Parts: sequence; structure tokens; C-alpha cells
Amino acid sequence: MESISRVSKSVRAFQYFQIYLWGILLFTVAVIISGDIVQATESGAGCGDSWPKCDGTLIPAFADVHVAIEFIHRMLTSVLSFGYLGLLIGGYLLFGRKHPVWRSILFSTAILLVEILLGASLVLFGWVEDNATWGRVIADSFHVVNTLVLLGSLVLIIFLSRPDGGILVAKSNPKRRYLIFAMLIVILITVTGTINSLADTLYLSDHVVVEETPIAQLLVSVRAIHPLIAIIGGFAIIGLLYLVIEEPSAQKSALGFAVFGVIFLQFLSGVFNIVLLTPVETQIIHLGLADTLWILLVFFSLYNWRKVSHNFT
Repeated sequence: MESISRVSKSVRAFQYFQIYLWGILLFTVAVIISGDIVQATESGAGCGDSWPKCDGTLIPAFADVHVAIEFIHRMLTSVLSFGYLGLLIGGYLLFGRKHPVWRSILFSTAILLVEILLGASLVLFGWVEDNATWGRVIADSFHVVNTLVLLGSLVLIIFLSRPDGGILVAKSNPKRRYLIFAMLIVILITVTGTINSLADTLYLSDHVVVEETPIAQLLVSVRAIHPLIAIIGGFAIIGLLYLVIEEPSAQKSALGFAVFGVIFLQFLSGVFNIVLLTPVETQIIHLGLADTLWILLVFFSLYNWRKVSHNFT
């Protein structure tokens, strides 16, 4: 009876850890969306050029809404950082330091630190609001790629720590390499979307004269590239995933079809975003769908790459 009770407690511990992981993933998406609100509302300089303090203090005076938006984003990031402490402790106690789950948690933590440093660099170098420099373009691009890696690392941790982690697939999907191309396409679309968003911010700003700002003029002139890449890339992703799904060894095909549905919704939200002249509300929906698409795609790719046996005892 004592051994049965010990096993039952162990199973519950892994279940609670999975729930905690999903909570961290969803909260990370919330932090990402809050960051998008910061850029869409030109609140990046809401706390001035001080970091990690806001306007030189731990708790600002909230003189205007921009200060509140930037401060909330920073606080959410801080809460996420503490959440990662729980992830590190729980992962070490449940899996040990030699397990792939623990190593994945360490990798994800490192990516989170890079994410925080990238966010700090945007503030400290003044790459916010109406800034139109190549430094901001490059930093924003790296920032969004790092964000995708962060989300992907959390999906990997959830995948490796799942209850059925000990099942082996006799034969891997022979067309699994197409999944890499699909993920690369999503990254390309996301980067061009980030640059497009920056171009919209500069174009709609009252403080930037596009015709007199070479970088802003260039970014605005190539805004049509993102919708074109998104349309072509969307169909390419559907085609690549369909080739994987049609294989008899395909796993979790429902995830692949879910990706198709999210791509369709992305097309619709993208059209509304353009027609309505990129209001904050449609930008948030567009970004939320992009995060959902990436999470589903990474899950689908992991299930169809290979399953690795793990010892949870």
C-alpha cells in the first residue's frame, strides 16, 4: 500500500508540473501580446530611458497611459521570470539534471534572459517610439525570432515531460524534413511582419516625416512585401504539412489541420488589419493568432519527428 501511495503521489506531481508548464506557456503569450501593445501604442519610452527602474523609480507616478502600459509590460515580464524559478526547481526535483527536460528548461531560461536583455537594449539605446534607425530594425528582428525560440522551447518542455513520453514510434515520418521548411517560413513571415509593424508605426507617427527619413521611407515603401510573403508562405505551409499528414505514420494529424484553420484566420485578420489601417485591436488579434500558429506547428513537428523514451522514475 505504501508503494502504491508513493507512485500515486509521483503521478500527481508530474500532472501538476504539466499544468504549471501550460500556465507558463499561456502567460508567456500574454507577456508577448503586452509587448506588442507597447509598440502599437508607442509606449516604449513610457518609463524614459531607465531600466530596470521605470522613470527612475521602482513604482512610477503614472503621469499618462504610456507609462502604465510600459510598466505593466515590465511587471508581467518580472512575474514570468519568477515563474521560471518554479520551472527550474520543479524540473530539477522531478527529472534530475541529466534528463532532457531539465536541459530544455535550462535552454529556455537562457532564451528568456536574452529576451529580457533585448527588451532592455531597446529602451537603453532609444530604439522605441519614433526612432528610425537600422539598430532598431535589427534589434526588433532579433527580438521576434528570440520570442519564437522561447515559445518553441516551452512547447518542447511540455512535449518531453508528457505522460506518454515513454512510447517509441517504430518508424519516423519520412517527410518530416518538410516541417523544418514550414517553421522557417513562419519565422520569415513573422520577421517581415515585425518590420511591417515598425513601418506602420513610423508612417502613422506625427513626429516622423517619412519623406525626410531614409530608413522610414524604405520601410514604408516595402510594406507590400509582408502580405505577399504571408500569402505565398501560408499556402506553402499548408502544402508541406499536407505531405506530412498523408503519410501512414503521421501523428496527431488534428494538430496539422488546426494549423490550416489558424492560417485561414490569419489571412482574415491580416485583411482587416490593412483595411482598418492597423488599429491596436486587430494587431493584438493578428499577433495572438501568429503565436497560436507557431505553438501548434511546433507541437505537430515534435510529434512527427520522433518520440524519445524517457525514464520518469
